[in-house]
Amino acid sequence: MSMLQRTIILLSATALFACNDNAPVEKTTTTIADTTAVAPRPANGPQVIHLKQGGRMEGNMRNGERVGSWISYHPNGVIWSRSIYVNGVEHGPTEVFHDNGRTYYLGAYEHGKPSGEWIFYDANGVETKRVKYDAEGNVIQGDR
Repeated sequence: MSMLQRTIILLSATALFACNDNAPVEKTTTTIADTTAVAPRPANGPQVIHLKQGGRMEGNMRNGERVGSWISYHPNGVIWSRSIYVNGVEHGPTEVFHDNGRTYYLGAYEHGKPSGEWIFYDANGVETKRVKYDAEGNVIQGDR
């Protein structure tokens, strides 16, 4: 499978996951993942992916998969998100920000699935909800 196909599949899955009722991302009109984003070659080492709606993603690729820390930026240059990847899958803490720089949500992934407690905030920094996930990524407490 080519790196382009992997990237499109990964970003498509992210977009679909974000639309899932059990997903940790609140429904919003802002698209976080851009399925048209293509990482420049080579597929190993540092990458900067420019997003169609503006902004960019930065991180390292190994064998065509994301590894380590990835940071994305809103079109205005403010950090959009920070996540950790292991073998192309989110694993570890993640934080997503509103375009004003305030935290949108905090949580963690285990092998690509939301895990533990996720906390969501509005653009003014006021907590709006908490959701807890089991080891399989299912909501066990909070919004379903």
